[in-house]
Amino acid sequence: MRLAHAGIQPRAPLRELTFDGRPISGYADETIAACLIANGIRAFRTDRAGAPRGMYCGMGVCFECLVRVDGRENVRACMTTLGDAGRIETQDVPGRGPAMTVAAPRLASAPPVEEPELLIVGGGPAGLSAARAAALAGCDVTLLDERAHLGGQYFKQLASSHEFTMPAAMDRQFTAGRDLIDDVRRLGVTIHEEALVWGAFSEREICALVGGRAAVFRPQALIIAAGAYERAVAFPGWTRPGVMSTGAAQTLLRSHRVAAGSRIVVGGNGPLNFQVAAELVDAGANVVAVVEAASGLGIRRAPAALAALFHTPHLMAAGASYLRRLRRASVDLHYRHALVEAHGDDRVAAVTIAPVDATGTPVARLRRDIETDALCVGFGFLPANEASRMLGCRHGYDPARSSLVIEKDGDCQTTVPGVYVAGDCGGMGGALVAIEEGCIAACHAARALGRELPDGLAAEVRRRRRRLASHRRFQSALWRLFRAPPLHLQFAIGDTVICRCEEVTLGMVREAVSGGGCGSVGAVKRVTRAGMGRCQGRYCGLPIARLVAEATGEALNEMSFFAPRPPIKPVPIAAIAHDADDGYSPDHFAGVPLRPAEDGG
Repeated sequence: MRLAHAGIQPRAPLRELTFDGRPISGYADETIAACLIANGIRAFRTDRAGAPRGMYCGMGVCFECLVRVDGRENVRACMTTLGDAGRIETQDVPGRGPAMTVAAPRLASAPPVEEPELLIVGGGPAGLSAARAAALAGCDVTLLDERAHLGGQYFKQLASSHEFTMPAAMDRQFTAGRDLIDDVRRLGVTIHEEALVWGAFSEREICALVGGRAAVFRPQALIIAAGAYERAVAFPGWTRPGVMSTGAAQTLLRSHRVAAGSRIVVGGNGPLNFQVAAELVDAGANVVAVVEAASGLGIRRAPAALAALFHTPHLMAAGASYLRRLRRASVDLHYRHALVEAHGDDRVAAVTIAPVDATGTPVARLRRDIETDALCVGFGFLPANEASRMLGCRHGYDPARSSLVIEKDGDCQTTVPGVYVAGDCGGMGGALVAIEEGCIAACHAARALGRELPDGLAAEVRRRRRRLASHRRFQSALWRLFRAPPLHLQFAIGDTVICRCEEVTLGMVREAVSGGGCGSVGAVKRVTRAGMGRCQGRYCGLPIARLVAEATGEALNEMSFFAPRPPIKPVPIAAIAHDADDGYSPDHFAGVPLRPAEDGG
């Protein structure tokens, strides 16, 4: 469903193409996923059992949206623009699918090596802030970002398929992101968009696929600002087409002016769900319900609300505005409820919700069904820490956020010399924290590289340090406000898929842990193939680690999770093996800090 908005219009007319032989239309500069969903198509591929699958994450992590484009397999619909494609087809996988066939020329020699002073991985709030500050300090800066357009999830911009015709149509996120992106470009930062980082090795070596070609970067200093991806909570039916992350729905809306469906339910836990629901309502989409695991704002939540209001009043005002807009649109708000099951055949048609008790267990007698063709789920985020873990940066486990947090000092330096981590990839803190950390990390790196900060930039760093402390206190108060019963596997049953890539069920994992004696995630991986798929265990890693920890009685720590292994995202083999005599030798990967094989993942 395409959405009209005063002040936003398409740049060019729709063009015709086909999906599985059916005529559809789309804009050349929108993603394939946006085009398909705008045409009412939810199922993009089938799994090995023949069940349909559709877009889930919307940010290139899950690889659920693979389609065939003009005969080319394994194209990520959420990350690839339509361009001049004429024929898109469902990617059927009756057995194990073919190897990745993204076009990449076979290398006759080693890939080119670039040696910038400072390399930044990630073009979201932290990466852009770091690039701006480092460039102001006079550094030679190169920035890599996997997306076609800078901004990341928070500063996602309107796609090139559309344009603003009135300034009033741009909200604060649009304008702040646009201004920061413009600054970075104006300052002469070398930017590589559509750059997929697949490996991080000792001596700060970063290997990437840039524009379909292999490249190696060996900077003097490295800032990792890779952001985060949405945490998944498995429940029956969560793999049905039409069930997608809240972030995916927001990208469809903010970048492409496409609604996720005609009867939308938003659910899970956290403030993003309310923001996206309100933005959908404002754009004319039909949001029928918001399902939130936390309790509503009552007397017990008042101290947290007041603390959040004190530290960042404009964000709390925005939150209050979301609630007003949802109530004005008669959207049902279900507090202390959870998504229990998604129903449907070839796509989601309804969702069962239920109130939950203090342990997150649903109250069965109070279940109810809501009809929906788009279920947008958000349960918080997990850090994209694969590169920092590959480099050997030390991490610890944060039980409150169920994620790893990097060990770093006040300048964002990690335990590996010359490597900095800024933003959510080091631990969840939100966009405002990421912006401050990006600048702080870049300025310290610039000094370490021998650059003297201009007076204005040095004063800015001092201000950012003060704001950083306030933003962190706000985040702490915000999540006290959204504190909910723990949601993990309470709703999953034996045949609920846990590993989406390899179609491994909860029953299979439990059998491996209890009946098979698997005492580590690595053992579970070898027995069940969970975590061996394209997403590399990003979605199944946490629930499997929790199941193993419960069975063994061991507390979760950095070694409880799947070890990061190169390539950390799928790439064509031609990108990493150029010939038998001159390719990467096994010794090249020896510095990757993996745990022993008998324990590792």
